Amino acid sequence: MSDDGRKGSHAKQVWKGIGLLALLHLLLFVFPMAFFFISVAQLIYLIPALIVFRNNTGIFQGLLIGAGVTFLLNAACFGLFLSSELF
Repeated sequence: MSDDGRKGSHAKQVWKGIGLLALLHLLLFVFPMAFFFISVAQLIYLIPALIVFRNNTGIFQGLLIGAGVTFLLNAACFGLFLSSELF
């Protein structure tokens, strides 16, 4: 059970954090060139979001999980791009 007595509320907060980061990723549509530099561009809105939600553990963890998934997908796509250029 969580601190407030409701089972699963922490998991909901984590999912809210992941969803919040997904919505923040939509900001990249304003500047389409940012998609090519998503790792750096993500830091522009991720760091302030982490500062704002540093006291809400669930959302903070969700933001970090979303950032990690974004980083891994970016690295995988970059690796595929490099391997297709070499062969």
